[in-house]
Amino acid sequence: MSASEVSVPLPPEEVVRRFYEFLARGQLVDALDLFTTDARLREGSKRESSGIRAIAASLLPYREPQEISVEQVEADGPEVRAVVRSKKGRSVGRFSVARGRIQSAQM
Repeated sequence: MSASEVSVPLPPEEVVRRFYEFLARGQLVDALDLFTTDARLREGSKRESSGIRAIAASLLPYREPQEISVEQVEADGPEVRAVVRSKKGRSVGRFSVARGRIQSAQM
């Protein structure tokens, strides 16, 4: 692999932005590709999913296109805060991103 073929990981805020764009379009596989295989997903204060299979099951409602718009994305190093609007209202997601992959998410 030559130096020109080496891929540079996306900045953390861009990873999160793409995650929401994929969910909005119903592209669940592309959204899941942004997670590490051992990632954790916490949905509100309810339950936590760990590992890519559990996260895939948690995100199944997003396999159809959604009305999701990202209003704001702020990164502080690998930690990202995203304000998102959907039919259910405004919500805040918190993500930990490393090397272009989401390690943990709270939505």
